[in-house]
Amino acid sequence: MKLDDKLNESSSVIIKNSELISPDLSEYTDRVRRLIEASVAPETKRAYSSRLKRFFNWCELKGFNYTFPISPEILAAYLVEMADNGFKYSTIEQTIAAISTAHKANGFISPTESLLIKKFMKGCKREYGTAKKKHDAATADIVRYLLNSIPDDSSPKHIRDRAIIALGFAGAFRRSELCALNVENLKWTFKNGQEILLAEIVRSKTDQEGHGMIKAIFPSNDDENISPTHLLKRWLYVGNIFNGALFRRLLKDGHITPNRLTPQSIRLIVKNTAVNAGLSLDLSAHSLRSGFVTTAIRQGKSERSIMNQTGHKSTQVLREYFIREDAVEDNAANNII
Repeated sequence: MKLDDKLNESSSVIIKNSELISPDLSEYTDRVRRLIEASVAPETKRAYSSRLKRFFNWCELKGFNYTFPISPEILAAYLVEMADNGFKYSTIEQTIAAISTAHKANGFISPTESLLIKKFMKGCKREYGTAKKKHDAATADIVRYLLNSIPDDSSPKHIRDRAIIALGFAGAFRRSELCALNVENLKWTFKNGQEILLAEIVRSKTDQEGHGMIKAIFPSNDDENISPTHLLKRWLYVGNIFNGALFRRLLKDGHITPNRLTPQSIRLIVKNTAVNAGLSLDLSAHSLRSGFVTTAIRQGKSERSIMNQTGHKSTQVLREYFIREDAVEDNAANNII
């Protein structure tokens, strides 16, 4: 029997068997859908949803058809308008990723695969550049200044915000990691005469599969008013928090709710604290993480020990966090002539 005949015979058997079995998979449908949705991080979902909504609104305003599949020409027109309106290259990239993901999820070929869009992105790189805006690093001295600028009183908001800033810096936390922390993720240990906090990160930006990692938070030896472990204990005590979300929303009257803060809330806490402290620096929640790396490198800490706290897998990525104060620092041109 020829090979083609064998393949045809096998196909006939498969078709017949499938017709006989025809299983009912409806009971698994919702579970499969949930697991597929879980493949994308919640923050990424929100960002993609926002990008798609903006694109659809633009299409509606212009009178363009935005049913899938989107034409490459319509997408290119939208991206050009984004670039002309000053959107960063990274934002344009995110828009493309959102549209591509949405098409693939619905079984369509994405317009982002077209030669037109690929050529556009290459030209966009050349004309607008790909440099990302970096917020100022909140180094150790800046963190001390921020903490001392918050009134040391009995206000739940002040106590919470001081704990967030101190812990965010000492643990080199991402804002998403901070707001995801539960009391159950905290464990205390005693070593070398000091009590140390071990904070378990169940899932993070670079660990979507939930392998987890442990961050060690050490007390400040010279001043408990800036010590992350002391400030965290104070927040737990004032908030009477024994389980569930660690950092929580407050009502206007100072009442502590059981609802956890969002990443956006963490960003605003850092930003508003800097403004209230009279600093003109461009600080964000990420400034605490980059400030930890910057401070550690300046203190001569090894890259391995820094990566133990930050969770970076690559030294190249780690080095990008080292934000210099100006071009004079560590410059080979110094005393060259």
